[in-house]
Amino acid sequence: MSAIKESLLENSKSAIIAGIEIHNKPIFSYRYEITSILIINAWELLLKAYIAEYNPEVRIIKKDGTTKPFEECLHFVSSKIGNSFRTTEENLNKIYEFRCNVIHFYKDNLDAVLYSLLHKSVYFYNDFLKKYFNNDLAEETNLILLPIGFKPFVSPIDFLNKESILNESSSSVQNFIKSIIYSTEKLNKEGIEESILTGFNVSVVNENRVKNADIIAAITKDSSKASIFVNKVIEGKLSNDIDAQKISIEEESLFKTIYTLKYNQVTNKCREIYSDFKQGTKFNKIMKSIKDNPDFHKKRYLDIVSKSGSGQDFYSNKIFEELNKNYTLKS
Repeated sequence: MSAIKESLLENSKSAIIAGIEIHNKPIFSYRYEITSILIINAWELLLKAYIAEYNPEVRIIKKDGTTKPFEECLHFVSSKIGNSFRTTEENLNKIYEFRCNVIHFYKDNLDAVLYSLLHKSVYFYNDFLKKYFNNDLAEETNLILLPIGFKPFVSPIDFLNKESILNESSSSVQNFIKSIIYSTEKLNKEGIEESILTGFNVSVVNENRVKNADIIAAITKDSSKASIFVNKVIEGKLSNDIDAQKISIEEESLFKTIYTLKYNQVTNKCREIYSDFKQGTKFNKIMKSIKDNPDFHKKRYLDIVSKSGSGQDFYSNKIFEELNKNYTLKS
């Protein structure tokens, strides 16, 4: 069994390095298909080595000569290790899903998302190898993943924010993106903060306890219904109360994620959804009171530091919670 374990480990390391080398080739038209196959193969061998080392009573070679399939190995190892392996399990499930259904993705470009999944999987792989086999590939190979190309790097967030790409994508791609979002939500509900994707942005920083957070954007055809999932969510609402808990949010990001509606967009929406809406004294009075509530309104100044210069009013989608109290929704 020891000899089998050593062979599994060496072959696994060869597969992961081959996957990295293939991915980093400047010209390789079948890049993500081959890389995904090699990464899954590397993990399958590594998981079998783990079973051979820590659970030798479990047969990885069946009587008919076949070996325990990848999905069974993954589920078994996850059941033994528990929560600390859950993010790795979800990450590998997504890569395996792509590998098994790759023919459905041929006409679409998922490079940014696949890169992020695979990059994180390689990171998880080396962590697992160090923890359970005292072997650090980072030191052994002195390899740092720094892809250099002829185009600016595109993160999954950039990709997912381009509505045209998603709207024109096949149902297979859209379902794949939804499955990534579902995995993230599932992990969050389990209290697991690690993301299945390589992290690119920090959206909220607690001033008293700084912590990085990966994010995934779920974009629908209706941009007003875009959703952001953050590994660690700080619940609360905007407030002028000087005693309220303080968090730092970049000014620019507020007008991309929260205060996204201009005045005319609000009035147009009102005409669309309310049967008794009139842009008159009643509406003006409501809007005046709304401007005093930071949940609903924020002015964007030309000089954001001194808050001077001509500014423009922007409103959050929450404004309709208040307007619903004063107008009748169309049936």
